[in-house]
Amino acid sequence: MVDERRGHSWVLRLPADLSSASRARSFVEQTLSGRVDDVAAVVLMTSELVMNVALHANTAVTVTVREGPPVRVEVHDGVAATDAFREITAADRPFPEASAVSGRGLPLVRSLSTRVGLDDDPDGGKVVWFELDSSPE
Repeated sequence: MVDERRGHSWVLRLPADLSSASRARSFVEQTLSGRVDDVAAVVLMTSELVMNVALHANTAVTVTVREGPPVRVEVHDGVAATDAFREITAADRPFPEASAVSGRGLPLVRSLSTRVGLDDDPDGGKVVWFELDSSPE
């Protein structure tokens, strides 16, 4: 399942497809199982970010997992970050109201992670990443 391994980093390239979130979950679980104590949180956060790419960017996605500490997951897509997207990822943005039907993914990632960020990809597109201080049990 791994497309590339570099030291303590694993890379998986996925197509612009809704099934990519499922494949990303399996990849993270297999990669980090036994290496970190909260694999479920990392799997959930990765799934949210990859599903956002599938639903909104509709481009291929690359998931990079770096064994920590801290564990770091980067999700690369081919669409440049807009000002609106930068606002959505802002640390002070509140959770959506209970009646909202979407918009919980990035706030969820912010609340579960130790750090989260957005970088421009020099090759085009963007990288949304999170870190989680997590050690083996």
